[in-house]
Amino acid sequence: MAGEPKISDSFRALTWRDLDEWAGAKTLSRGKRYQREGRVRDLACLPRGDLIAWVAGTGRYATTVSTDGESIESRCTCPVGDSCKHAVAVVLEYLESVKKGLPIPAAAENDPRLRLLDSDSMENTAPSPEPSLRPYLERLTNEELIDLLETLARHDPHVRKAIDDRRSIAATGAGPLVEALLSEIDAAADERSWGEYRGGGIPDYSHMQERMETLLSMGYADEVVLAGEVLLQKGLRQVEMVDDEGETIDQIASCMDVVFSALAVSSRPAHEKILYAIEADLEDEYDLCAGAGRLLAGDFPEEEWGIAADRLLKRLEEIAPVQKTDSFSSRYRRNRLVAMTVTTLDKAGRQDEATILQIGEADRTDTYPGLVARLLHEGRRDEALQWIYRGISETEGTTPGIADELRTILREMWEREDNWPAVAAIRAEAFFREPTYPAFRCLEEASRRAGVWDGVRDAVMHYLIAGERPPAGDGAIPGVLPDTGIGVRASRWEITAPVADTLIEIAIAEKKPGEVLRWYDRWEEDKIDRYLRHNLEDRVADAVIDAYPERAIAIWKKKAERLIAETRLKSYEESLQYLRTLRSHMETPEWEEYRGELRRKHARKRRFLEVLDHVEDRRIIEDT
Repeated sequence: MAGEPKISDSFRALTWRDLDEWAGAKTLSRGKRYQREGRVRDLACLPRGDLIAWVAGTGRYATTVSTDGESIESRCTCPVGDSCKHAVAVVLEYLESVKKGLPIPAAAENDPRLRLLDSDSMENTAPSPEPSLRPYLERLTNEELIDLLETLARHDPHVRKAIDDRRSIAATGAGPLVEALLSEIDAAADERSWGEYRGGGIPDYSHMQERMETLLSMGYADEVVLAGEVLLQKGLRQVEMVDDEGETIDQIASCMDVVFSALAVSSRPAHEKILYAIEADLEDEYDLCAGAGRLLAGDFPEEEWGIAADRLLKRLEEIAPVQKTDSFSSRYRRNRLVAMTVTTLDKAGRQDEATILQIGEADRTDTYPGLVARLLHEGRRDEALQWIYRGISETEGTTPGIADELRTILREMWEREDNWPAVAAIRAEAFFREPTYPAFRCLEEASRRAGVWDGVRDAVMHYLIAGERPPAGDGAIPGVLPDTGIGVRASRWEITAPVADTLIEIAIAEKKPGEVLRWYDRWEEDKIDRYLRHNLEDRVADAVIDAYPERAIAIWKKKAERLIAETRLKSYEESLQYLRTLRSHMETPEWEEYRGELRRKHARKRRFLEVLDHVEDRRIIEDT
């Protein structure tokens, strides 16, 4: 018919799988509901064959969809923007109209929905940078600038306050403004005001930041630095008390950024700037002082770093050394102070003193990994090895995480030295402690490099199947692997043999479907108290599908039916992948029988029946 819009036949060829892969099962379900509820209005066709419509949701959205038979594209004025439920509803409304023989009108050239879609796409593009105001302001006369500032001050209290602050400094110096700034810090940190902030408001530090910036811009950096000391002390207490979403932290951190900018240009000697930043960083537990790190990365003379190092060393001498029985927080604070002191000594060119300090602190604070790394960096390999053994012995029972870190350092050192028998020994000890498949693979790689894999594999498989470790002796596998000297630990958990999940993984990797089923059946039969990972059953089915197709089909059915039984839309959607897999591996009569059984069994689950309809790769137009 003349004048009738031409819509791409590709829409009519779309299948449920096409929409599922494009928008996702959840969006597809919601789009179907929108279409059924009649939310698609004024459906029309654009000149190139695309669809356009209004879709009613939480608002009224303009939506357009196009397809070339291979891909689907859409645009929508909703917050999602594309591949949304509104676009799905438009496609389904069109296909239903086609099936009913309803005409689809052509969209007008000036269709308002096109303008909305174009403006919406413009809003999502990055804005171009605004031009600088300076060229314009430089052309103004003094009188015009005064008029502009007076106008702004009348309409914006922040501008008025900023001008008043500068006028105060010009008239009486910085003293009154500094006093006002300190009073504001006191008021914001007043314990009596915290109750109001708990009620929903948060303290406002923006005016303090503006005053600090004003003082800094007018050359009063020292005053800003002093105010920063007060702010950090009182602000930390307030952060601990105020219940917000981090807004207070963000505001104080912004003020402290100004403080560290002021510190960098202040009249303080360089070593005092360094110490100020270090003290602030040591006190900071809430990431308020990011500027401290930037300042400490500065290029200060070695002699200034040396003065700072001497001050920190004196401080360490004055405080009582921590003991292993002290609290974690006490040891943590001393560790941080020692780390800062080591940094200053290094920057002062006094590396030997830094090493001596770390050696003296290692036993007190369990800082063995840092010391070992330093000794290795200095080429003192044998000393580093002694400290590794010592550290493992000292921390194994109290702080096992440190012992594990030292084992990793030792293993990596031996890897660099190509000492693969020793590496395999460490890997074996880790495997017997926690017999996972990743640990098995790491042990296999090291043992193959060491040329002892056959002997190692025999011991490993016996352990996985029977739960018996190699006979006690020197090392993890005496007679096969060397003794590393770091001892053999007990298993992390009680091992129940066979270790089914690891045995299944090994059989899958070795492409032995019979073994895969042997351990899978054993796991099911004995209900072994081990966690069989969520996707391992899927991998079992994939591994045996060629040799034992009926077993793979049984596994996929179990997974699908377990999800269907959860009676949730999300679970129905997750079951779709298993149902599609079943459809592709079952003969048509067998599948039809199984699908009919699911329909009868779950006849009351309307949402599931919708999902079941999507298993077949049928054209949507056949089902609308």
